[in-house]
Amino acid sequence: MARFRINEHRAVIITPEGREFAPRELDCFPIWKAEYYALREKHGRIQAPPHQPALAPAEPFRGGRRGGRRQKAAPWIPSRDK
Repeated sequence: MARFRINEHRAVIITPEGREFAPRELDCFPIWKAEYYALREKHGRIQAPPHQPALAPAEPFRGGRRGGRRQKAAPWIPSRDK
């Protein structure tokens, strides 16, 4: 029985067929599905749809003059000391 897998190092979900997608792509699936059915009604079925690799996860960084380096976390200050 085929199952979904998760690659934690690359942060992707792997389907039983071997397709990979990033978790943030789940937000777009309903839109893609609606677009697919609209195109299929207009042009017919696609015989060999292309496979695309998963998008790389977004890195948390600050861009700008410093070349996009990560910022250090702000020091934690308890609310009673503020």
